Amino acid sequence: MSLDAQDWVWEHSASKNTARLALLAIADKASGPDVSAYAGTTFLVRRTNASRTAVIKAIDALLDSGELEIVEGAKGPHGETRYRLPGAKGYTRKGGTESVPVRNVNRYGKKTPGGTESVPGGYGIHTGRGTESAPHNAVNADTPEGTQREGAEAATERPVSPHQVDAPIDTDGFTVTDSMRAWALRTFGPGLDLDYETAQFLDHFRANGTRRPNWPAEWQKWIRRSAKYASDRARNLPATTGGAVVPFRERHQQASDDLFDRAMQRARTRMQQETS
Repeated sequence: MSLDAQDWVWEHSASKNTARLALLAIADKASGPDVSAYAGTTFLVRRTNASRTAVIKAIDALLDSGELEIVEGAKGPHGETRYRLPGAKGYTRKGGTESVPVRNVNRYGKKTPGGTESVPGGYGIHTGRGTESAPHNAVNADTPEGTQREGAEAATERPVSPHQVDAPIDTDGFTVTDSMRAWALRTFGPGLDLDYETAQFLDHFRANGTRRPNWPAEWQKWIRRSAKYASDRARNLPATTGGAVVPFRERHQQASDDLFDRAMQRARTRMQQETS
């Protein structure tokens, strides 16, 4: 299905630039009869190698054009939006040789006047007569134009950007299940911000690109460390927390409030000294 969806984008979409890349990225994941796929902004930024702002504008343009639609009520495990390509519904790419690239049978530019010649790599079968000289092979290395085009195509090849490669945690399909959330709530209580900690967990392993044999177990280790760190820090706070886990954002806010209170106290003391 994704190949058909991608072919529809290539052949029939009017989108350009970042919008076209974003649509191709979604088409690459599309499945089902409605030709839909989950795609978050972070995923699209990585696939298109564009800025977050450019991706958001591109998606808005695709939605306005009608080439992309939002599947209402459907959210991915991390809040990703589910999109569908209405134009690709029921579309099937052409079959036969038109659906795959035609290999240049004379890649190395060698030929024989009336037979075949083997060259390294299994390429180079060429004949001046017969089916090999059919129209789809008209521009090959047996003409100056074909040689120049072959060289130009090779010169424009570029390696795939590392930003366009999914991290192992994404390709392995890691998600936080309801049972994992229930375990964290049962073990550490409601004070731990699971969404924040999970986002930190994902960012960490997307950044370093490492793979773990058991992602749920690795996530549990991360949550245990975060809860222990939060509890240790909570003991050093002036206010009594009752032993509850204090989320990182609350700890950070408390530290900011303390700094603000001390600054205000110094300002009041200075004002009193100046007026006395």
